[in-house]
Amino acid sequence: MCREGCERPFAWCDVHHAQPRGHGGGTDLDNGVPLCGFHHRRAHDPRFDLSHLPTGEVRYHRRR
Repeated sequence: MCREGCERPFAWCDVHHAQPRGHGGGTDLDNGVPLCGFHHRRAHDPRFDLSHLPTGEVRYHRRR
């Protein structure tokens, strides 16, 4: 499952870089967060802020 409330199976997910490569993030799985296509696009949408919680969960917040 992509994230809580999302029905997309893990096999359909992309791997999102938790810390962007341009900011020193690695390309390994330790820096990866599985997200379905919808949530991966939202992670790069400038209208939203993305928070990575210590549990590995991802939260989105609409920017004001």
